Order: sequence, then structure tokens, then C-alpha cells
Amino acid sequence: MKVRAISLDIDGTITYRDRRLSIEALKAIRLAESLGVPVMLVTGNSVPFAEAAAIFIGTSGPVIAEDGGALSLKGKGTMRKRVFLTDMDEEWILWSELKKRYPKAELSFSTMERKAGLVIRRTIPVEAVREIIRELGLNLVAVDSGFAIHVKKPWINKGTGIEKACEYLGISPKEVAHVGDGENDLDAFRVVGYRVAIAQAPESVKEKADYVTQKPYGDGGAEAVMHILRKFGYLEE
Repeated sequence: MKVRAISLDIDGTITYRDRRLSIEALKAIRLAESLGVPVMLVTGNSVPFAEAAAIFIGTSGPVIAEDGGALSLKGKGTMRKRVFLTDMDEEWILWSELKKRYPKAELSFSTMERKAGLVIRRTIPVEAVREIIRELGLNLVAVDSGFAIHVKKPWINKGTGIEKACEYLGISPKEVAHVGDGENDLDAFRVVGYRVAIAQAPESVKEKADYVTQKPYGDGGAEAVMHILRKFGYLEE
């Protein structure tokens, strides 16, 4: 197997707990890019946030946002093409009910920019969100990323986003190595060829990983990228 691209979660994977970007992760990403390995950011964040992160970090691969429900693809010059794989209808029904039962419930950042799913601050237990989804008979799932609760259609996930991005890159998802730290990375693990979990990831994620970093958070992300580059022959062991 040959890895031809790396996909990276952002929060907790290339950042510290407080969301500051790890300088070591930044260096590793730029090294990968300089060696001809495109890096794709794969995040639950909104498209504008993810696009800006890609510019500042210096990644060249497609940007996969909103847990795989939205893609941002490079066009001519500085132009980008946005592709949304779903819309939001039942999500707002759920949110209306949540606000009735949990008046202090909060949505996460960039709510009005989102088009593929809700992100709810962890002021509500994820099981409570799932129970309301069942009660209302909504075709939605709720996933705890460790930073927030992501609510979306069942077919929207990081795996489907990576598959769609690979179509534009002209490669197979099996030629991608994915790095992540949350349960919402399990769908990415399902489709890629190589899987790396960050040290603080839950056991459910570590169990599916080919490699688990020794370091947590952003420094673990740097370790993960360097491990991939060495394992697949881009750097000497």
C-alpha cells in the first residue's frame, strides 16, 4: 500500500486542548507538503473556518468540513468551489425541541454559516440529545467529538467526505492515512488505508487504529504525521 495523501482532524489533533495550533504539527504538515504529500483538513468546523485554517497552515488538499457534509476545493487562482452533500431541516426541528427542554443549551461557533449539520456545546449530555432524536423520530445521529456534540444525517460523516475528496484528487481512499482523536473519526478510519489515533482518543478509536501516538493533542499530531512519512518511505527511518 502507498499513502499518497494525509487527512487530519483539527481540534485536539493538531491543536492543544485550548485550540492553540501546535507549532510542531505545523512544521510536520509543511514538511509533508514539501515532500509532495497533500494534506486534507477534515473537521467538524464550518467551511469558512476550515478554509482559513488551510490557508494559514499551508495545506494543499481539499478541505472537508462539517463532519464530511461540506467540501471546499481549489479552483483557479484563489477561487474555491464549495460542495454541500446535504441540507439542514430536521436539525432545526431538533434544536427547537432542545431549547424547550434545555433553555441554557448553546450552539457552537459559526452556526449561521453551517449547511450540513449542527454543532452543540457540551452543556447537554450526548445521550439526552440521542433520546430526543429517537422520541421525535428524526433521521439524525449525534456524535461526541470530545469538543462538542455533532448532529447530522446518518450518511454524513468524515468517511464519505474523504471518499468525495479523493474523487477530486484522483486517488483511492485506501491511499489516504487519517489522523484523529474523536469518535467522529471512526467513519474516516473505515474508508482509509492507514489509521492513526492521538494518545488522548477514547479506547473505541484506539482499538481501530494502526498506530497510537505516545504524545497527546497537537504534539501527537506532529508525531503522527512524522510516523506516516517515515512508514511510507517519504523519510528515512
